[in-house]
Amino acid sequence: MKKVLILSAAAKVLLVQAFQSAGAHVIAADLTPDAAALRFADQAVILPRSDEADFANALLDLVQAQGIHLVVPTRDAELAVIASLETRLQAAGATPLVPRAESLAICQDKRQFVAFCLAEGFPVPTPFTLEEKPSFPVFARAATGAGGRGTGRADDAVGLAAFGPRSGLVVQPLIEAPEYTIDVLMDLAGSPLQAVARRRLAVHAGEAWKSRVEDAPDLTGPALALAARLGLVGHNVIQAFRTDDGPLFIECNPRFGGASNLSIEAGLDSPARILALLDGDASARAARPIRHGLTALRYARDILIEPDA
Repeated sequence: MKKVLILSAAAKVLLVQAFQSAGAHVIAADLTPDAAALRFADQAVILPRSDEADFANALLDLVQAQGIHLVVPTRDAELAVIASLETRLQAAGATPLVPRAESLAICQDKRQFVAFCLAEGFPVPTPFTLEEKPSFPVFARAATGAGGRGTGRADDAVGLAAFGPRSGLVVQPLIEAPEYTIDVLMDLAGSPLQAVARRRLAVHAGEAWKSRVEDAPDLTGPALALAARLGLVGHNVIQAFRTDDGPLFIECNPRFGGASNLSIEAGLDSPARILALLDGDASARAARPIRHGLTALRYARDILIEPDA
């Protein structure tokens, strides 16, 4: 049985359960013992923050002691740290589910992502340069950060100034088109396997709370090509607008997304296929049938803990 370590498990209960359903022994890690996902994992551990000096040694000690096969980071801020430990993790017998540092740098800075797409021929909403006066309304995005922070519509110069200095923003035309997240599955060497597009029907704090899987080869094909050009591995999420002329890419997160469970359950089955890839099982490369139309309605759930638990 493969052992999978999920970092920053927090409330990612469905991700823990997806790997368990794939036959893995799941060890969930977080900063504190009151993270909900720790209650569902096969084992729960406490690790330091990824930016603390003792994180690397604590992680490597855990990997070696537990015989962990796969390390799954889930928080943007920890991805680069895990990538920097790739050689040491592999020497300890674990595969970290992160791409190379150069790919991370592009994905984690929206200015670099837009520039990369423009240079490589992948369509994006054309950004306004610092020297240009935007044609309002516009959509402003913080160049770095997650969860929709520092992001929103601006109808005039005053509204745009409220987002902070232009040098820290990507300012693009406001696009009135359906927004999608494409869950992209790559093999562990960066070759594309399959993608699933889900329409974002309702969004809260940057995460989709209502989503529907749609048959959208006009999105999934280009998204797989973009992921391959970036050199991504494992499960990734790419956001795009779907226009009559094709996709307009917005951003890429090289990790499982908060609502990726919908694509997993629709047939992408990425946890099981990633584990199979670790075993050298070629069947994991074959495309799976997808349940188009499957819809997810997310909700919060309370976990009640007795005082002595």
